[in-house]
Parts: sequence; structure tokens; C-alpha cells
Amino acid sequence: MSKPPSSRRWLRSTRLQDAALALAVIVPEAFFFGDPVAPGATTSGRLELLAFCLPELLALMYRRRRPVAAFAVVWAAAVGANLLTATTDFQFTPYFGMLVALYTAARQSTRAAAFAALALALVPAALAVRYTVEQLAAPGYHTAALIAGIAFYLPVTAATWGIGVWSRAVAEAAARDRRELARARRAVVHERTRIARELHDIVANAVAVMVMQAEAARADARPAPGARPAAADASLARIEEVGRAAMAELRRLLRLLRTAEASFDTDGTEPDTARHGLADLATLLEDVRRAGVLVELEVSGTPAHLDDSLDVTAYRLVQEAVTNVTKHAGPGSRAVVRIGWSEVLHLEVVDDGAGRSGLAAARGLSTGHGLLGLAERVALFGGELSAAPYRNGFRVTATLPLTPVSPSAIEPGESP
Repeated sequence: MSKPPSSRRWLRSTRLQDAALALAVIVPEAFFFGDPVAPGATTSGRLELLAFCLPELLALMYRRRRPVAAFAVVWAAAVGANLLTATTDFQFTPYFGMLVALYTAARQSTRAAAFAALALALVPAALAVRYTVEQLAAPGYHTAALIAGIAFYLPVTAATWGIGVWSRAVAEAAARDRRELARARRAVVHERTRIARELHDIVANAVAVMVMQAEAARADARPAPGARPAAADASLARIEEVGRAAMAELRRLLRLLRTAEASFDTDGTEPDTARHGLADLATLLEDVRRAGVLVELEVSGTPAHLDDSLDVTAYRLVQEAVTNVTKHAGPGSRAVVRIGWSEVLHLEVVDDGAGRSGLAAARGLSTGHGLLGLAERVALFGGELSAAPYRNGFRVTATLPLTPVSPSAIEPGESP
């Protein structure tokens, strides 16, 4: 059984982590660059070593909070130890703590402070190399000792500083990305609110007026020789019915747009409350027939089960295509909706353009984004869409894989 999180909280303490790192650096440094247990080591020498190690240890423990101050303390200890070593019998040329302090200064300080820390870090390194060449190198090996010292201190110092600067750049880039994401989210919320306001003030009000006028026209029936035909009454009833359905959809959209955290499905389709599928085509096509378009449905192959998101996409494609036939070809035109089932789902909507007449009115009813939206929907599932004039009319075709592509498989920034 795992321990509760509270019992491990102390392990996640940054102070404990910094203290452990400081000990892991200073203790090896004392034995690698000093001689506390060497034969002939005196108590005074060990105390002097401790006097230099203890400030380094404390400075490294607080390096995150005060990176410049910590570097200054470690640098002073390193330079002091090297100078004392060069002028007395004391032997201690520390540098491990210097590397940690240098990394922290490059990682958390300003650019100017980082460059200053790099230049200062070379001072104790130069003193250590000088001591090695003058005091430890055997006669005749001074040049070799100098080259070896430079080959050790210079690359290690430069690499430590470079890693710190690179880490700072990565952190700054991540912070910029977070700020950009936050700004983008605020912009999305603002735009959603603006769209909701426009929908309410323009579209919703216009649909409401249309529904009320249709309802008033039906209620104003006069049983006289000039009374409306039954067909006209049925048309007004249908207008009222469609208008009320449109108002319900608008209310749902307004609720979604007004909710900043409202989320669509990950596949880009609308929530379950508004889903349609190919099973609903009969109702859709009946509405088109009432508008005066003679539309037929042809199905070939064996229908297969579709995921909800793919089913919605197929329905929306047919809906947009037959709506365009109603708007652009007009009453009296003929259209065919073909659905082919095989390894893929093939959809085709083609019209003869025979009723083309009120193109100006059709342009007034079009948003100009229908086919673009269809292309985006189809591309999301790895399918293909084609829309182009065909003979005297227009044809829309689409091929959809029966196993939809996961949206995560679409590369970021890829154009559908």
C-alpha cells in the first residue's frame, strides 16, 4: 500500500533538495580538491577547509532564491581558497560548487549577470591551473600541466554556463507560450460572446419575427370565397414549424457560445443533444421536396455501422448539398442523393440545374462558408471532397473511410 501524499510531502521540498545537492557537491569537492585525510593533515588545516566549505554549502542551499548572491559567496570562497593555497601550505582549490553556482546564475539571472558570472568563474579556474603548473607539475612538465588544466576547466565551465543559458531560454519560451495561450483563450471567449450577441440581436430576432408572422397569418384565416388554399395553410404551418426548430437550435448555440468552458467533442462534431445521422435523411429530403425540388435517394451496397462522429459528418454533407440545390437550382429542379457502401462510404449529391432562377435571392441566403466547412469536416476523417459544376447543374461528392482518422493524427497546422 502506498503512503498518503502528505507523508511524502517533505521529499518534494525544494529546500531539502537544495540541501542534498549542496552536500553532494561540497563533500566530494573537499576530498577531490583538498586533502583532509591525507597523511600529515593537521586540525588547523581541516578547520580552514571547513571554513571555506561551509559558506559554499549555505550559499548553494539558497541558490534558487538568491542566485547572484549565492554565486558571489561561492566565488569568494573559491578565490580565497586558491589564493591561500598559492601562498601557504594549505591545499584546497575548489571548483565543483563554482560550477553549480555558475549554472544557477546563468539559468535564473539576467543576461548581463550571466555573462559577468562566466567571466568571474574563469578567475578561480585560472588560479587553480596556475597552482597546478607551479606547485604540482614535475620539472619539465609545466607545459603539459598547463594544457591539461585548460583542457579541463575551460570546456567544463563553458558547457555548464551554456546549459544554464539554454535552460533559461527554454523556460522563457514556455512562459511565452503560456501567455500566448492565455491571450488566445481570452480572445476566443471574447469572440464567442460577440458571436452570441450578434446571433441573438440579428438572426434570432429575425427568425422570431418570421415565426410570429407565419403564426399570425394562419390565425387570420377567413372562411370566405377568397380564403387561403389548404396548401398555403400547410406551407405556413411548415414555416412555423421550421422556424421554431431553428429557434431551438439558436438557443442551444447561444448557450454554448455564452459558456466559456463549453467544449465540443474532440472530433469536432456537435454534442449529443443535436446529433443527426444518415437515418434522418428521410425527414431532411421531405423538407427539400416541400420546397419544390424533386429529390431521390439511391443506396447501394450493404450499410455498415458508423461511429457517431462520422455519421454526423455524412448527414451534414448531404444536408449542405441538398440545401444548396434548394437555394441555387430552385423549385422544379431534380436532384439525386447517392450513398454507396463498400470499403469506404461514398456520398454524391447531383442536380440538373433545371429550376435555376433566383440567383440573387440565393446569394442572399448563402453565408459562403458551407463548402469550406464541409471540406474541413471531411478532411478531419481522412476523406476527400469534390464540388464542381456538372453538366447544367452541380455535383458534390465525398469519400469517407469507414474507420475515421483520429483527430490527433492530424498534424498541427495542417490544412484540411
